[in-house]
Amino acid sequence: MVSPMQRPSPRSQRLLVALAATFGSLVAGPAFASPALETLGGLDGSNALTARALANGAEATYFNPALLPGIPDGFGVGFFVVSEQLDISLNRRPAGSDISSDIYDAWVPDADGDLQPLSDRPLPTSDLAPRGAADTTEDLRSYLTIGFVKALVERRLSVGFYGVLPTSTFQSQTSRFADEREQFFSNSLQHELYGDRLGQMTMTLGLGGEITDWFSWGLGFTLGLSTTTVNPVYIPDAADQSELFITSDTAVNTTFSPHLALAFKPLEALSASLTFHAAAKSQTTGTNRIKFWKYDYEEGEDAVTQTFKFTNGYDPMSIGLGVSAVLDDDPTNTWTVGLNLQWKRWSDYLDRQTAKPEQAWDDTLTVSTGVRWTTESNTTVHMDLAWLPTPVPDQDGRSNYVDNDRLAISGGLETRFDIFGVIVDGSIGVQLHRLLPRSVTKRTTGDYAVVDEFPDDAVNIFTGDSYPDAAGLQSNNPGFPGFSSSGWLLGAGVTLKTPL
Repeated sequence: MVSPMQRPSPRSQRLLVALAATFGSLVAGPAFASPALETLGGLDGSNALTARALANGAEATYFNPALLPGIPDGFGVGFFVVSEQLDISLNRRPAGSDISSDIYDAWVPDADGDLQPLSDRPLPTSDLAPRGAADTTEDLRSYLTIGFVKALVERRLSVGFYGVLPTSTFQSQTSRFADEREQFFSNSLQHELYGDRLGQMTMTLGLGGEITDWFSWGLGFTLGLSTTTVNPVYIPDAADQSELFITSDTAVNTTFSPHLALAFKPLEALSASLTFHAAAKSQTTGTNRIKFWKYDYEEGEDAVTQTFKFTNGYDPMSIGLGVSAVLDDDPTNTWTVGLNLQWKRWSDYLDRQTAKPEQAWDDTLTVSTGVRWTTESNTTVHMDLAWLPTPVPDQDGRSNYVDNDRLAISGGLETRFDIFGVIVDGSIGVQLHRLLPRSVTKRTTGDYAVVDEFPDDAVNIFTGDSYPDAAGLQSNNPGFPGFSSSGWLLGAGVTLKTPL
């Protein structure tokens, strides 16, 4: 047996606490990505959910820049509001699954029979924050949209810009763990692909042009910012962590996520397009360099160094196929239908801790279809329907990535009117998304199973006695022993467009 003197010294314990305390001193930088557009579609255009096939405004800059040459010059502003009504219900924890305060004195034998500290350091369950996410989350988000399309060379080269700016919070980013490590922080579950992801700003610029009457191209990029911070920290007294001195050096670098498109028109009334969007993400990386008064550093070092990297708003690479057809080109009664298929490579997903899920996500195929009816008076009525399967496999093991299959419908009305001699196209649109109910029960054996955080063979380091309450599975995983999830997204917006 190892003597109690081999436990970490008080000074070492203070150092560990100090390191943990200063870890949060990063400066979170802004970053632009496109989760809101990928979730809600074109916020100020008709046929929001089939924009890759039926875009008729500046939203084509992001969804399909090959359509830009066929879109009239114009400038538009819009306002869109979405309500997130998301629910996660936690199953009741079984008796005997809590971790007692005995964990502080628990060590485990290694392969040679010598005692070693626990590789994981869970807290007593009674010391955790209340287990969360049992109540409905209702967030209201609003966006300002700005866009324009302008032909530089008629039909041959057009430029477009499209921006989506959250009005309440300029940029929202949240880091969390998707397993038992979240016990040290919120001790709760959250929907993985909503929430803060919908609070990110998007700015995209594109070019499109016709090569022939039946073939056009498009190229665009979404602006991104990656942030790097270096935080020098000085702690005069490791025993008194309320006093420290900190500075921060921050560098913000511009990144670009490209997207490409090709459009074909084999028949006058039939169009098809291919789109490609590269993966996009917002990253914050940094270093904490911590100095202590009267401390022996590693040879060649003058500080204790920590590094960290967070990823937010990861959007995977996607390939889309869009088809549209004009069923009746009578100018007094024009019907247009569209179909969009989009494959997304979610198997490359990086979570907020810049880690790939242990249990790989699935690539998905999203299907959306839409119809548009335009009258002689330039009034348009439109409707879309979309099926968006979740990429997240059943979370019946250690991880807690909460997500659901989604069924969405959108519709709206656009009409033209004159305001003091200025022609204005005004539109209203609504969306309804249903996150279909899903339930999982956690596994305690097999691959990716919930971790037993209080091992059965743990003993008291002082007495060598075993712990009866270590028998069986004890876990602080917030999702154990299971949970159910569902939800709604409700959106509505207005847009005004005028010719340039």
